[in-house]
Amino acid sequence: LPAFIEPVRLAELGRSLAGRLPLERMHRLGELLADRRGEVEVRLEFRQEGRGRVVVRGRIGALLRRTCQRCLEPFDFAVDVPVHLVVVGSDAQAQRLAEEEDPLLVGEDQALSLAEMVEDELLLALPQVPAHPPPGCGGAARPEAGSEREPSPFASLRTPGGGDT
Repeated sequence: LPAFIEPVRLAELGRSLAGRLPLERMHRLGELLADRRGEVEVRLEFRQEGRGRVVVRGRIGALLRRTCQRCLEPFDFAVDVPVHLVVVGSDAQAQRLAEEEDPLLVGEDQALSLAEMVEDELLLALPQVPAHPPPGCGGAARPEAGSEREPSPFASLRTPGGGDT
């Protein structure tokens, strides 16, 4: 895959891109990962729709190594992101898009970093608080709903007869 792309030019030519990008090229995403090894699979189509409107569609997939915020152990987080971007040249054009459309802001030189574009889509797909998927951390048993709760660590601070405050 190329380092830089020109989405408008690719759409004029009706091109598609498919390949892999190394995670190590994505520095902002790397700060959120437990391990930066691996690759991102990218499949993108560049098309013109309507009156000069350029659209990028495709999928981005990766297996990302995250750190669980409950147990602080690493776990694999699979990401499969559908891509549907509309190329715009300004913030004003982006504001006019339909709510379900995401803008891809392209500057005057028309070139942008493919790795940064892919990285942006992956960052948007990540949960803010990474945690093991169900059944939870290492399959540890969790109290079931309705079971007896452990006493509050603040129970000793209650005033006699005052109830919970």
